Amino acid sequence: MKRRNIIATIFLPLGAALVTTALVIVFLHYPNRANPIDKAIADFFFSYDNGTLTTVMEVITYLGESIVYIAVLVILYYVWDKNKAYKTIVILISSVFVVATAKASFHLDRPDELWGYDPTGETSNGLPSGHTQLSTTFWGVLATIIPKWGMLLVGVALPILIGFSRIFLVVHWFTDVIMGFGIGLIIIGLFIFLEESVSNYIEKQSIKIKMLFIFLLFVVFAIPTIFLHKNYIPNEFEQEINILKVLVLFTTGSLSYVVEGKVVDYNSKADRWWKIILRILIVIIPITIMYVYDQIITKDMTLDALKISLDMVVYAIMGPILFLLFPWIIKKLNW
Repeated sequence: MKRRNIIATIFLPLGAALVTTALVIVFLHYPNRANPIDKAIADFFFSYDNGTLTTVMEVITYLGESIVYIAVLVILYYVWDKNKAYKTIVILISSVFVVATAKASFHLDRPDELWGYDPTGETSNGLPSGHTQLSTTFWGVLATIIPKWGMLLVGVALPILIGFSRIFLVVHWFTDVIMGFGIGLIIIGLFIFLEESVSNYIEKQSIKIKMLFIFLLFVVFAIPTIFLHKNYIPNEFEQEINILKVLVLFTTGSLSYVVEGKVVDYNSKADRWWKIILRILIVIIPITIMYVYDQIITKDMTLDALKISLDMVVYAIMGPILFLLFPWIIKKLNW
């Protein structure tokens, strides 16, 4: 048996065991979320006062924010290997969909002020921990794609540190974190088992069939996202729109990625150090535009039909810009 398959064989049952353990602990005491195990661990860290260590944990937990994944993926896509980077994007988006669906399905709260702790400042539900699941998925998949000891160390250590930071800062229960680890391990295991056969099958298909797969994937991800948010509580509705924006960007970006491979055929491996710098600098432009649009221009706008329409249009346009226009510019300029 290949080493990769051995790893997947270990990850799948281990992930299932962690998920099962978290669910048993939580639902043995449902609807009281503060079960004895979660409450004891949260109380311990809430009473632990260490300013320096808290600052360190805040830095570590920030490594689980989306901006970090975007930065890493931009570097991988534009200066390393666009095909492997795109596979990582697909798995990351799939993990985002899974965690969003799980949070909306369980609809369980965090260890916030309702339980006597400090406000978390988070708007999403608790179970599972998104930071933990996404970091486990992202860095774990990269560790399988880049089989280097350094990457393996990062793929193991960083998710553990990020998961621990969520418990230490009392923004997630212990069970939220172990369930995040469990789902992440399951996704990595499935990726290892299916990646080669699925990639070979899709590669043989025509552009039209590939585009059809992309549209079907959008539908599969979008429908549960829409229908699991029935109450339209403001925070949940905002979360739903944010997920749909990402799905729209992923869909138009994927369509552009398929087309780019035929009409541009951009070579992502830069042969000069200055080309690497120029590529990264030029791609910062649309990412900065998106940040300014979200955090400055429309941050205080009411989430009405106009705002939602603008969001979808902006994110839809960014897909072709990032995955088709900029690769074409870079190739034309010979960067």
